[in-house]
Amino acid sequence: MARSEKTVVWFRRDLRIDDNPALATAAKEGSVLPLFIWCPADYEQYYPGRCSRWWLKQSLAHLGKSLESLGCPLTLIHAEDSTLAALLESIHSTGATRVVYNRLYDPISLVHDDRIKNELSALGIPVQSFNGDLLYEPWEVYDENGQAFTNFNMYWEKCMNLSLEISQSLAPVRLVPVPGIENVRGCPIDDLGLESSKDEESSNALLSRAWSPGWRNAENMLDEFVSYGLLEYSKHGMKVGGTTTSLLSPYLHFGELSVRKVYQLVKMHQVNWENEGKSEAEESVLLFLRSIGFREYSRYLCFNFPFTQKRSLLGNLKHYPWRSDEDRFKSWRQGMTGYPLVDAGMRELWATGWTHNRIRVIVSSFAVKFLQIPWIWGMKYFWDVLLDADLESDILGWQYISGSLPDGHELSRLDNPEVQGQKYDPDGEYIRTWIPELARMPTEWIHCPWDAPSSILEVAGVELGFNYPKPIVQLHIARECLDDAISTMWQLDTAAKLAELDGEVVEDNMNNIRSFDIPNVVLKKELSPSASSIDQRIPSTSGQKKKLQPLEVKAPYKQIIQDDVMNASNMEDTGSTAKLQASRKRSSSDSAFNVPSCSSSLIMHSQIHDPNSCLVLHSDYLQQNADRNGAG
Repeated sequence: MARSEKTVVWFRRDLRIDDNPALATAAKEGSVLPLFIWCPADYEQYYPGRCSRWWLKQSLAHLGKSLESLGCPLTLIHAEDSTLAALLESIHSTGATRVVYNRLYDPISLVHDDRIKNELSALGIPVQSFNGDLLYEPWEVYDENGQAFTNFNMYWEKCMNLSLEISQSLAPVRLVPVPGIENVRGCPIDDLGLESSKDEESSNALLSRAWSPGWRNAENMLDEFVSYGLLEYSKHGMKVGGTTTSLLSPYLHFGELSVRKVYQLVKMHQVNWENEGKSEAEESVLLFLRSIGFREYSRYLCFNFPFTQKRSLLGNLKHYPWRSDEDRFKSWRQGMTGYPLVDAGMRELWATGWTHNRIRVIVSSFAVKFLQIPWIWGMKYFWDVLLDADLESDILGWQYISGSLPDGHELSRLDNPEVQGQKYDPDGEYIRTWIPELARMPTEWIHCPWDAPSSILEVAGVELGFNYPKPIVQLHIARECLDDAISTMWQLDTAAKLAELDGEVVEDNMNNIRSFDIPNVVLKKELSPSASSIDQRIPSTSGQKKKLQPLEVKAPYKQIIQDDVMNASNMEDTGSTAKLQASRKRSSSDSAFNVPSCSSSLIMHSQIHDPNSCLVLHSDYLQQNADRNGAG
């Protein structure tokens, strides 16, 4: 193709040069305008939290330097009105002939992208989108009936049986800026407002001691983990202290790292280890890839069941009597529940924007099962504070923990924080790090200070109810309340279904009344001869056979992606780019961070999954009073 196109490359959560199909395509076919638009209005209630915005700012600066070295600057725009208006102004200023971008799959982005694409297309401006985020597109994986999976194990088994050609986009070695690029009204990175106050800047300075955002640093982190951490990942991945997992989640969220590259590198090491007879590697590799599968599945669920950002996948839970208790919610946020492991996790989360995935499971389970706080409340708080906040993964995690998914935790499951503490922090060092009030408690009592003799508490300087709270709710009371809530849910659910029957109750109907309502979405459709076999197939609602379950899932995204999907087999393969030394320093918690008294914005990325299938993408914490290089 002649180098005649003038292309706007619209960056979002794909902040990398290597294996970026939108950028690679634009670079091969003409001049480019790399563009990032910050429009707070687009985020609505999902406006990113402080730590997430800090990461974004650092990553944009890193990307900007990389693009500049290739011959073309990154243009930053702070859009007051809308992203669409900023795109149109940039197109008119440069005479750009098309727009390209890599796809996102969360419900908010799907709606925005559909509107923008339709508006641009109506004005005669071609728009092309690419898969820069997933191994498998959400419409490519379906069961034998052509329906979307609602069970992770079945979904991932199907994925592993599908053919997968890993073809990475070659990183451009030179970029030609579009003529008139200087006419675009961009702004310095500080004018985006990603750090909204001096207090935020002060607190964020501590994050830079622990993390190094940027796509080159992401590749170094990946190489380090695969070389030194992956082999024993299954052995150490559940330890809540120290560097035990890959720490890749924020890099993957912001698209600084290609999931295709992660998969390819892991599989290459797997083959090498098999040839070397290292049989122990198989379990670690499968567990790591399973965690990648959870990330894929989170996008899959959000695309096919977009309502899951607001309500449970299982229809029965609309009758669940959640407790909207703001006092309990506040105690949970502040790490003042009286359960040491839960409190340590919540305090670490607030202080650092990070905590191990195991801790995320524990604290979220405590919120929805012990306190019966609505899972959406917890998800929104996590969105506010997490460094790696990711809407799709958060939706999956919190629905899984709350029992809102067919294969999630059972509704009646109630984990004992004391037992979990003894299992995952047997020496109590994690608790002592984040709860100084309990620093002198003997290990025997640190997970259950309420049972400790008064003499032990006195020596340790612990006065329950004064300098450390008593348990916010006793285990047996939590058990009774949870059972009552489940019973109430089924009673209300049954009553609603009987009302729909208008008195026509027969034995077959009664057998189905107390069953879970699982929506069905058809993915496999016949394509017309003129349609591309790789066009996106938008999900539609299948017919419901059961009268008792008239649950309907509508497809709100019509023609989001039309004839714009590029054949991955045409993309060129590439190796990794130049490596930089990435240091991971841990910051001190003697900082300006304060425990929050309330939550102000909304939603999360808590990559929380089954305790028996640890998520690779989380772990390390910023250890108190430490300022040293992290292990690999």
